[in-house]
Amino acid sequence: MPNDQSLTKEKSLEIIQQMINQAKSNITDNGLGWLLWGTMIFLASLLTWFFVYTDADNLFLGWNIFGIITIVLLSYEFFKPKKKKVRTYVDDLLRLVDIGFTICLFTVIFSINVAVNPNAGFGFFLMIFAFQMLLKGGAVKSRSLMIGAAVNWAGAIAMFINKDFKYDMLIMATAVLIGYIIPGLLLWLEYRKLNNGLEN
Repeated sequence: MPNDQSLTKEKSLEIIQQMINQAKSNITDNGLGWLLWGTMIFLASLLTWFFVYTDADNLFLGWNIFGIITIVLLSYEFFKPKKKKVRTYVDDLLRLVDIGFTICLFTVIFSINVAVNPNAGFGFFLMIFAFQMLLKGGAVKSRSLMIGAAVNWAGAIAMFINKDFKYDMLIMATAVLIGYIIPGLLLWLEYRKLNNGLEN
C-alpha cells in the first residue's frame, strides 16, 4: 500500500511537470505577425520618403493606407470566433501587452495630428515598437526580437536627433527591417522547422 501511494505521488508530480512543460511550449510565435506588420510599415516608410523627395501633395498617403488596413485587421481579429483553448497567465499578460500597444499606437497617431510634429511622433512609434518587441521577445525567448528592440530604440534616438523628416522615414524603414522583418523571418523558419520535426 505505501508503494502504491508513493507511485501515485510520483505520477502526480510527473503529470504536473508535463502540464508545466506544455504551458511553456504553448508560448510560441510563428513570426507571421512580425512579417506582416513589418512589411506594411517598411513600405509605408519608403513610400513617404519617396513622396517627400518628389514634393508630392499627400505625404502621408502610405500611412493612411496602412491605418485603414490596420483597422480592418484589428477588427477582424477582435470579432472572429475564438478557438477554445486553455489560457495561461502568460497568455493573458501578453494579450494585455497587445491591447496596451494598440492604445499607445493610436494615441501617438492622434498626437501627430493635433500636437506633436511628425519628426518626434515617428520616434515615439519606434519607442513603443521596441517596448513590445522586448516583452514579446522575452516571452518567446527570441534573441532576434530583443536585438530588434534595441535597434528600434536606437532608431528613435536617431529620429529625435535628426531634423529632416525625409531621413526619418529611411531610419524608420531600416529599424523595422532589422527589428520586425528579419526577426519575423527567423521565427517563421524556426516555427516551420519545429513543426516539420513534430510531423516526422
